[in-house]
Amino acid sequence: MTPLLFLFFLLSEAACDLQVVTVHPGDDVILPCLAADSSISVVEWSRADLEPDYVLLTIDGHLKPNQQHPSFKDRVDLVDRDLKDGNVSLILKNVNINDIGTYECRVKPDDSRRKKRAIINSEPIRTIRLQVTDPDLIVVLAGQDATLPCWAADSSIRAVEWTRPDLEPEYVLFYSDGYLETDEQNPDFKDRVDLVDRDLKDGDMSLTLKNVSSIDNGTYECRVASADFRRKKRANIDSEPIRIIRLQVPEPAGSNSGSSMDENSMNAVPEDRNSSPVGRYRGLAAGVAGGLFLLAVAVVGVLIYRRPNTPSVPPTTTDEAPATTLV
Repeated sequence: MTPLLFLFFLLSEAACDLQVVTVHPGDDVILPCLAADSSISVVEWSRADLEPDYVLLTIDGHLKPNQQHPSFKDRVDLVDRDLKDGNVSLILKNVNINDIGTYECRVKPDDSRRKKRAIINSEPIRTIRLQVTDPDLIVVLAGQDATLPCWAADSSIRAVEWTRPDLEPEYVLFYSDGYLETDEQNPDFKDRVDLVDRDLKDGDMSLTLKNVSSIDNGTYECRVASADFRRKKRANIDSEPIRIIRLQVPEPAGSNSGSSMDENSMNAVPEDRNSSPVGRYRGLAAGVAGGLFLLAVAVVGVLIYRRPNTPSVPPTTTDEAPATTLV
């Protein structure tokens, strides 16, 4: 084996070190891959456990979906189709549990002759193990204190970091060399968070969050740095989280029961009083009373109409002579 080939073999072995990437269902993920040579004609991403095993194939900057596994249709692309600086990283959108597996990245330089089948007969320049996990769910009622558990296997801990990626800044708590550092902390957590045990006994890095409310809903990530950690100016620990927890704070039952109007009721047509039980009863009573009154009037009218007419006797006048009785 010539020295040049041996050097290429060593570089290939180093490049193929397995990298683990962990994401949640529904996330988009980038699987990084960089080629040493920027003159690339073919990029191939594959997953050996599938049939067909092609995740993505591009030739001269064009996607070739014919041999692609159907589960990746319209869900994958390259970060940069121009392959600038040899960047052949893969974007995988809306990941799900079926995306768990080992992904291999291969490239062909411009001078390669493409075979009829898309496969590249070379070792991958990058191998990535994708893990898709659901975060642990903890439900705490508003106003209570929450404990988010996290333990490290190594008790020689120098720094602990709790973050919430959906916030800016994302830092919930940063603990280093026995001190809480608040410079980068999100203001929503000021004076509300602490470690259960600042001595980190038995690797316990659990977080206490006081007086939780709906603004605390979210996904919390716990990271740890060992004793040889060199702290940067920014608090970030560049490692995968060792624990991911989703905190849910439900609204108290009947929290809106004190008001009969919702947020749209200001523009709503006023409700008819009779639509309520009391209104219906009042309406019914008024209707019955009115009906009885009309019935009484009708009866009186009928009685007046049917009363017999008594003939009147004409009065006796003094001008007429009394009748003579003949014997």
